[in-house]
Amino acid sequence: MKSTFFFVLLLAFQLPTIVFAQTDKNETRTDSTAVQSAYGNAINNLKAGDFYTAQNQLEQVLSLDSTHLDANLNLMRIYYAQKNFEGAKSIALRLTSIHPDRQEHWIALADTYKALEDFTALIDVYDKLIELNPDEASYYYDKAFTLSLNGQAKEALQLYQNIEDKFGASDRLFLARNELYRQQNDRKSALSVAEAFVKSKPDVSHSHLMLANTYLDFEKPKDALKSLQGLEDKFPEDPYIPLTKADAYQALRNYSNVSKELQKAFAMDSLSINNKVRTVYNVLQGDNRKESLKIASEITSVLVDRYPQEALAQAVFGDVALQQGKEDVAYDAFLKAVDLNKKLYIVWEQLLQLEVANNKIKEAQNHGLEAINQFPDNSVILLFTGYAYLLDKQYQEARAFLEEALNKADQENQGLMIQIYSALGDTYHAVDMGAASNTAYSEALQIDSNNTYVLNNFAYYLALRKEELDKAASMSKKSNDLEPNNASYQDTYAWVLFQQGNYDEALSWIDKAVENSAEPSATLVEHKGDILFKLGKKDEAVRLWEQALKLTDGNDNDKLNSKVKNKEYVD
Repeated sequence: MKSTFFFVLLLAFQLPTIVFAQTDKNETRTDSTAVQSAYGNAINNLKAGDFYTAQNQLEQVLSLDSTHLDANLNLMRIYYAQKNFEGAKSIALRLTSIHPDRQEHWIALADTYKALEDFTALIDVYDKLIELNPDEASYYYDKAFTLSLNGQAKEALQLYQNIEDKFGASDRLFLARNELYRQQNDRKSALSVAEAFVKSKPDVSHSHLMLANTYLDFEKPKDALKSLQGLEDKFPEDPYIPLTKADAYQALRNYSNVSKELQKAFAMDSLSINNKVRTVYNVLQGDNRKESLKIASEITSVLVDRYPQEALAQAVFGDVALQQGKEDVAYDAFLKAVDLNKKLYIVWEQLLQLEVANNKIKEAQNHGLEAINQFPDNSVILLFTGYAYLLDKQYQEARAFLEEALNKADQENQGLMIQIYSALGDTYHAVDMGAASNTAYSEALQIDSNNTYVLNNFAYYLALRKEELDKAASMSKKSNDLEPNNASYQDTYAWVLFQQGNYDEALSWIDKAVENSAEPSATLVEHKGDILFKLGKKDEAVRLWEQALKLTDGNDNDKLNSKVKNKEYVD
């Protein structure tokens, strides 16, 4: 929740913007026909977004004419966008050799050294820029900042003195010196600079804020609050005053005042909604989870009051409510968010997960189709839409969505891949594709061999198909070892033992499952009846089958009806 980030931005490097070069009107091009043709084709492909082909064509141009300015510039920008910083550096070096007096080429070279964190070489570049334009203050500042990054604090401080001698004192100079002293943990010097800044600029809020943040950096929150005293009256529209006070109260563990100050900042239009959202998630990183959630809830309430028609505000409000376990509140907020802006894919994901978890199957199907229309390549949306159809026993529809989710998924996202494979395992079994089901579960276990959900379902469906019962028993036993007292897993193990003909042990495990079930399911009760029948306890078995039939709420179950009617086990 630190509010010092706006100081750092004044010192940070600026990275290049990818803008494709146009021919300088003052330059006369004498390219050969081959060069002109290749370059023209490259520009057309750049405009069409075919960067790979354009890259090849630009490289061809430079193989014919290494001095072609626009080809060099465009290829360098492509390399930079690809994070091929070595390639970009080689072109920038070529440009500074061809046109050593052009500052923009040296700036481009500086950008590559920044990306490569080659600070020693970067210092030399700024020396050249200062030589080319000795009246540009930013080059001196960038060199000083680079010296500090390179561990040359003494030289950086001397350069700041040179800057003051040449250009005079400025806000940026106070900020730069203060930042350097803070990095060195030089409390006395950092505070001295901050106090001098306040004395020099008492009528601007950021001088006072720098002093307060310096105190906070050196774990002096009470001094920080003291330095901010009365500033809200003097600068009523500066949100960083209450934000910084909130930081101080956070350090003092005064959570009620943290919330109070944050609510003040959130009520100000001068703090953008994006900064407010960023602050919410900073709050949620706090070390006291209970208090952090409470504060986040209070400030997101202010957020939606200020921006009732902003989808982002509703989305963040819903996210915090969900983290508090307020699923109904979160659900309503997510619905409002996607109604206001259908392009928030994360909100669609959260909405669908809530609907599937709470058995709102038809809603999940409808919203899933709507979300897929917006984000056809989103594997999470495809997965939960598949779940919605799987739970509705519309297996072919589920299969289509889940297979598409598999095609679109990031293979490195192991958690997602396990969910997709396990859902496919369930679906393939339901459509009598046993071999495909086994393959899907096996793929999931290749990722996580201890995933109890996969171990349990794989074992259960093998048992239902009477396949590889020893393997099923091993997996089911493992799931119970990993997660004891899970009634569903205990029922599966009992059923595997039943299929193996080990009825006594099966009864022991089904009794555990019943004991650990608050409300035993129809399947669990039926299984116990099956086991008792095999143990010769026919009357008890029939009684349990009748009980299971009542628990089905009248749903069709021909096999169970036959057991009750004929008082005989049906395989």
